Amino acid sequence: MKHLVWFRNDLRVGDNPALAHACAQPGQVEAVYLAAPEQWRRHGLGDNKLDWIRLNLAALQQRLARLGIPLHIAVAERFEDAADCMVSLMQQRGMSHLYLNAEPGYDEAQRDRQVQQAVQQCGLYWHRFSERNLLEPDSLFNGQGQPYRVFTPFARKARTLLPTVSEPIVSPDPYPLSAPVEPEAQWPLGVSNRFSWQPGEEAAWTRLQDFIEQGVETYHQCRDFPAQSGTSGLSPYLALGIISPVQVYHALSRAGAGEGQQCWLNELLWREFYRYLMHHFPKLSRDQAMYPDKEPIWHNNSAWFERWCQGKTGFALVDAGMRQLNQTGWMHNRTRMLCASFLVKDLHIDWRWGERYFMQQLLDGDFASNNGGWQWAAGCGADAAPYFRHFSPSRQAERFDAQGDYQRRFLPELGDGELHYPNEMIDHKAQSQRFTQMVKEMTHVDES
Repeated sequence: MKHLVWFRNDLRVGDNPALAHACAQPGQVEAVYLAAPEQWRRHGLGDNKLDWIRLNLAALQQRLARLGIPLHIAVAERFEDAADCMVSLMQQRGMSHLYLNAEPGYDEAQRDRQVQQAVQQCGLYWHRFSERNLLEPDSLFNGQGQPYRVFTPFARKARTLLPTVSEPIVSPDPYPLSAPVEPEAQWPLGVSNRFSWQPGEEAAWTRLQDFIEQGVETYHQCRDFPAQSGTSGLSPYLALGIISPVQVYHALSRAGAGEGQQCWLNELLWREFYRYLMHHFPKLSRDQAMYPDKEPIWHNNSAWFERWCQGKTGFALVDAGMRQLNQTGWMHNRTRMLCASFLVKDLHIDWRWGERYFMQQLLDGDFASNNGGWQWAAGCGADAAPYFRHFSPSRQAERFDAQGDYQRRFLPELGDGELHYPNEMIDHKAQSQRFTQMVKEMTHVDES
């Protein structure tokens, strides 16, 4: 028998159910990754994310080659092409069994159903395993048997179930008598190579261990200051499944239960919550808000949007965040929240515009987390920020970048002296009040 493992957003050897089960069977194992350039363009993925995929596929090819497992990169331009592509590859290489792990998303689920049907119609075997989340989405419901829509009760319930999280699945052993495989070099897109993150599973583990040993105990004190290295920096690895949340959780659980550890665990549960919502509310994958009646009529000024994208709003902390994003493919979480709030509540531009721009730029672009974060900022998502709560750019700068170190890092026009900056493009207070009034008029808010 010959077995084929289909890698997707799980570019790792350790804690990989599909790979582990395939390697446990008698016979030869090979692997495949389906690049989908046209589909990726439809989904708004930008060059940073695509190049990060390329770099990590190269690292995965090297790792699998040492196990005697070749990784092929095939091209199916759109998800609709995946079924024919997969069946053709399996037949050409004499593969009888296909192994894969689930991944979230409406389009992804449609693609998988089409591939499963095509594979089974050809007399081939399909083996699909659960995604390695901390908890199964169908294991958490509220007292009425309905999915949670508010984070706090979700997290409270999730914490009671965390002791049941299984240990990470160990990496398979090299095939006996199997010579190392020469990695293939196939990638249908351009390259940039401008990241400060090193690709691959080993690099992800090094970063995790460094954070556990040096950063997690003070995480609750340092995480909101963008000029500091107070966060784990694991988001690019989690976004592609280069390391799994199960692996991260067990490493964290061995590091104690201090305030920093509990604060970071809460962030892992926010990631889990957004994926949970995507599972139970498929409309979130199709540009729909959780609560569309809480959206105002957006003004969508294209010129204002362009200034926001370029980091030229006249608000220094907002501009520093956007320029960090444009220059590095990453942005600190504190400034992500500020920049998102500014676009929707100060500029009155549809959150979907910002969501798409972030996905085009982010190295760590994760659809569930990005979508959840933008709906939170706009006030129309699950457990969202109230419509009347606004991020003040000046107060955020005073609280979290008082010395201006982060702002100067990305705004060279500030120089080394006082924080002098161009005129602000709008009146923050007036625009915030207008947004509040717009939502009241749309939703007929009763404040009695």
